[in-house]
Amino acid sequence: MKIGLRIPGAAGQMPFSEFCAWCKNNGFEAIDIGQVTNEVVETATGAGLTIGTADLPGTRDLISLNSAKVKAGTEAAKSAISAASENGISIMFCVFVPDDTSLGRAKNYEIWKENFPAVAEFAAEKGVSIAVEGWPGGGPEYPALGCTPEMWRAMFADCPNGFGLNYDPSHLVRIGIDHERALDEFAHKVLHVHAKDTVFDQEALYLHGNLGPVFRNPRGFGEDWWRYTIPGDGIVDWLKVVQRLEDEDFDGIVSVELEDYRYWKDWPAQADGLRRSQSFLSNIVR
Repeated sequence: MKIGLRIPGAAGQMPFSEFCAWCKNNGFEAIDIGQVTNEVVETATGAGLTIGTADLPGTRDLISLNSAKVKAGTEAAKSAISAASENGISIMFCVFVPDDTSLGRAKNYEIWKENFPAVAEFAAEKGVSIAVEGWPGGGPEYPALGCTPEMWRAMFADCPNGFGLNYDPSHLVRIGIDHERALDEFAHKVLHVHAKDTVFDQEALYLHGNLGPVFRNPRGFGEDWWRYTIPGDGIVDWLKVVQRLEDEDFDGIVSVELEDYRYWKDWPAQADGLRRSQSFLSNIVR
């Protein structure tokens, strides 16, 4: 396995080559990118970094009743998949937030089932796999597809090729799902891992439960009673996670996704959070 990272917000304000050099000098071996371009790939690989994932566009339009949007989403996704394949990138990252969230998850799943498997099959033919992250979407609807074991079972039955998981236990923890049991069931489908953690605030739960505070705004990256943290600062047992991945012969990338208000104010703060994450993971990932 390699330790990588997803590019945090402030890093976009510096030249990409400078950020890649910083990553390499601070123990990171891989980087997740957005759009695939020759320049981005050459810069990252030239700095000695492996490309972990590239972002897959078009997924919102693929989950739409509007045929023009579906066509546009399909074309955007296939174009990006082709670019990834041509540049030696084998995993594309996505979330499934529908075009019309008011339809509900069951109806939107039927739309997904009609449109997405053909894109995944195209990806498989190109030597690329699509990894869905289980982010549930924004509240109060939490409309995203592919964020629970219930949906993963259905998705992998309906779309067996070119499709797997971006395992991020922080999302499972915060919606009340046993992240270790989920990994046990779906370890064979894990393509990529996001290293992010979750912590619960018992005082906040006492004051306002899971309704959120009335008289102040929640701290960043959470709803006050829960929030995301750097790996090691939450409740996930990362040694167990890595050991289970090893049992499955996973030899991919564990990629730090920095979403922690304590390490977000500016680039020095974000750099600190990334370094702390790398230091923690380096004792576990091998």
